[in-house]
Amino acid sequence: MTIPKAGRICLGLGFVVLLLAVVPIASPAHGATGHFEVYCDGVGFFLNRIEGAPAAGKLFLFLHIAFPPGAIYLPEEKWSDVFVYRNRCAADGKCEVIAHGKVWLDAGATPAAERVSGKYEIDLNGQHLEGRFVAKRHRYKHAPRICE
Repeated sequence: MTIPKAGRICLGLGFVVLLLAVVPIASPAHGATGHFEVYCDGVGFFLNRIEGAPAAGKLFLFLHIAFPPGAIYLPEEKWSDVFVYRNRCAADGKCEVIAHGKVWLDAGATPAAERVSGKYEIDLNGQHLEGRFVAKRHRYKHAPRICE
């Protein structure tokens, strides 16, 4: 039994559509990944694969949040200002802020979330860097930042 030419074309197009639906398309503007850490005074995003960033495309974005005592809040679905540091820096006053930017956290970004997604915009050395990111939560046994 043979399949007519029109049937083979439809079958091939159907396979391509299915493949595109199942396999995400990799794009530099949508491909930043990394991890995030929740501190007593903010959230740190350690992002990789940011095109145009120094140190092999890695940056540390710090979202300062003045938490009410005993409460942790991650702003969802709105732009929030961040300080941008080089890779392997921390927002502890020992590293220089190299840029300012903003992040938008998608719905579901709660302090208990294991993964967050969103988008970023950074103005760095005359370049405008923007894209989407996905970050997995990183937990420490002992907090790297102590707030008083």
